[in-house]
Amino acid sequence: MKTAISIDEKLFYDAENFSRTAGLTRSKLYCTAIKEYLKNNSPNLITKRLNDYYKNHDSRLDDDLKAVATRLFNEEDW
Repeated sequence: MKTAISIDEKLFYDAENFSRTAGLTRSKLYCTAIKEYLKNNSPNLITKRLNDYYKNHDSRLDDDLKAVATRLFNEEDW
C-alpha cells in the first residue's frame, strides 16, 4: 500500500543517508521503524512488563514506608 506523509526535512535527509548506508530501501526503513515503534509503544506494554516483574517480586510496602505514607495521606486536605 502506498501512502504519503509529511516529515521534517532534516529527518528526511537523515533517513535517506541512513537507508543508503545500511543498504535499505526507504520503504523498508520506514516500515521497520514503524514496526519497532508500535512494538515498543503499545498501550499494554507497561502493564505487561509490570505484571511480569511482579510475578517474581514482592510488591508489598515496607512497614516503615507504609506507616509514613499512611500518615502523610491522612494529613492531606482532600
